[in-house]
Order: sequence, then C-alpha cells, then structure tokens
Amino acid sequence: MGQSHSQSQTHISVLPNEVVVSILQHLPPQEIKSAVLVCKSLREMGEKPRFWTWAVVTVNTKDDLQKLKRPRLQMVQEIDVTQGSHGGTHLNRRGGVSTWMKEEGLADLFQVICEIPTVRRIRGLEFCKGIQGIEPDLVVSVLNSLEELNLCYDFYDEEDFEDMPLRLEAEQLELLFTAVAEKTNLKFLQVSGQDMLKDMDKTDETDEVDEMDQMDEMDTISPELFAAAVSNVEEVKLENLYEDTEDMEDRDITDKHFEALYSIIAAKDRPLRKFTSERYYINDKSAIDPDLLSRAYNRLEEVTTDVRGSARQLTAVLRGLVEGDSRLKRLMLRIDWRQWNQLNQHIDQNLVRRAKKKFGQFYQDPCTVLENRRYLLDCIDIIDTSES
Repeated sequence: MGQSHSQSQTHISVLPNEVVVSILQHLPPQEIKSAVLVCKSLREMGEKPRFWTWAVVTVNTKDDLQKLKRPRLQMVQEIDVTQGSHGGTHLNRRGGVSTWMKEEGLADLFQVICEIPTVRRIRGLEFCKGIQGIEPDLVVSVLNSLEELNLCYDFYDEEDFEDMPLRLEAEQLELLFTAVAEKTNLKFLQVSGQDMLKDMDKTDETDEVDEMDQMDEMDTISPELFAAAVSNVEEVKLENLYEDTEDMEDRDITDKHFEALYSIIAAKDRPLRKFTSERYYINDKSAIDPDLLSRAYNRLEEVTTDVRGSARQLTAVLRGLVEGDSRLKRLMLRIDWRQWNQLNQHIDQNLVRRAKKKFGQFYQDPCTVLENRRYLLDCIDIIDTSES
C-alpha cells in the first residue's frame, strides 16, 4: 500500500519570541509593513522602534508632528519637511516646503526632535524660516545631533529656485561652533551667508576704541573657534555670500577665519577630509600665504576651490602641492572665466603637467562650466513646460 505523507505546519505564534524577532530583523521595509498586519502577536513585536529606523517621516503640517509620537518611530533617523520629489536638493523648486513648515513650524519640530535623539537628517531644513527665534540651546542640541547640516542663507533671482533663509543669530552660531568643536555627529557641514559679526548694539557705546580694531578683536565669531569646529567635520563646504558686497563683507567668513582654518589643518591631523570653498578665491588680494594653503591642502583628501588671481599666486600653490608630501587624492581648481586666458598663458606648463600626473585633471575649463549652467537652466524650462 502507498504511504501517505502529510506536511505539518507550525504557526508562528508557537515560535520563541527570540526567533520571531530574528526573522523580523531580516525583513525589508515593505515586508515589515505587511508582517504587523498578520496577527496581534506579530504586531506587538513588529512595533518595536528598531524595526522602523529606515522610515522617513514627512512633516508638512502641525498635525504631522503626531506621527513622531508613535511608539514605532522613536528611533527614526530622517525627517522630510519638503513636498514632492524635488525635496532635499540644495536648489529646491518653489513650493518645496509647506507654508506652515517654512514660516512657523520649526520651533515645534525642534521640540519634538529633542525627544528622539536618533534623528540624523532633516531634509529641507535650509528652506525653513524662524530659527532665530528659537532658544539657542535647543537649536544647538538639534543641529549638532544631525549628520548633515546646510546652514544656508541665500535668495535667488530665478523663480525656479527656492530661497534658503536659514540664518542663525550670532549667539546661536557661536554656541553651535563651540559644541561642534568639542564633539559632533556631523559628517557634512555647509556654511553660507551666516552672519559672523556679533550684534554691534551690545557693545559699549562709550568705549572709544577704533571701529575696525573693535570689529576684528571683539565682534566677530572667534577665528580659532570657527577653525576648531569646521575642521572637526569630515566634509565641509564654505561659501562667501557677500564677497562682492563691500558693506556686508565684514559679516562673512573673513581672511582671518580662513587663515585659522588652514593653520589648524596644516598643523594637526583633524577629521576634515573633503573641503570646498566657493567665492573665496586664491588671489593676490588674499592675506593667506600660498605655502600655508598648499600645506593645508596636502593634509586633506579632496579640495575644490575658486581661483581668481595671478599666475604667480597659483604657481606658488601648485608647486607646494606637487613637491610636498600629500594625502590629496582629488584637486579641483575652478578658474574665473575672465582670467582663464591670462592664467593659461603665463602659468608654468611643466608644473601643470606634474600636477596632472599627481592629481589628474585638476582644473575646470570655465567654458564648460558656463555650458553646464545653460544646460541646467534648459532642463528646468523643460520640467516647467511638462508640468504646466
């Protein structure tokens, strides 16, 4: 007679909790969502916050803050305050952030985030207003716990781009730099358009000190503090927003701040590895010694910087990079298109060849840069046409 075989099935409820938890840990996000709908026991175990760290919580209204109070989201790492697929880019399209979030929601959001110490990214933070009205310790607590921070204050003439109004008060900025210099979670930091000059109204009006000396010695964020903080982050991008505006340039990152930064990089092994500076030029007007620049760059792994100066200045920097011991793997010099021909004709071509051999293509043809910008704007026009 034939022997019948039956396959017994074991219900998941009879498995030890340790086994079920181990299974849940290996499930992708979509499967976790399905698993918690199977039965009560799976839901109870699947609600543990460690299974939901991948979730990105969207916050566009005050009611959305209630999401962050759900038990399963108490270890969430990313919050998105943008709207639509364009959110999170440095040049976000108009309408990318809700009116509530952009105008008044930041303080409420920061209060909730303080209860979730695992948050590492706030997508679209740079497009939010109102940070100056938030208590400094709260601002520092939230920002220093992030892994990516874009401190951007900029306004665009093009209607296609979202303004970035995130500017800290001097007290907030100073406290943040103090915290970052000591210990930080930050892996990427961008600083653009922040006011490095402290409130002049708080100085003693009866103090008869030369105005420029007072500004240099008392009223700017300490260059040493700035350098200690910025060099304590692995990847940094600095942009001088007011480099062409005389009445505002003293409020920007100054030569003294850059000099302090390059000095600490050249002298010590700091966490900073990738460095970009925009609108702060290698040029003859700069007070930065070319030898200091090259020594600092040689301690980094990647450097991108703007060049607007003489062939003599650029030659001095390149020679230090080529002849010195270096850990530099990538160098990109963005040369001002107005001086491209002059630099190309007068710089030592043998030095250029040696630099190319060591670093690869290390300069950007400004004609290519202008062409890429035109291509970007053309793409935006195409997107606008397709969406209208």
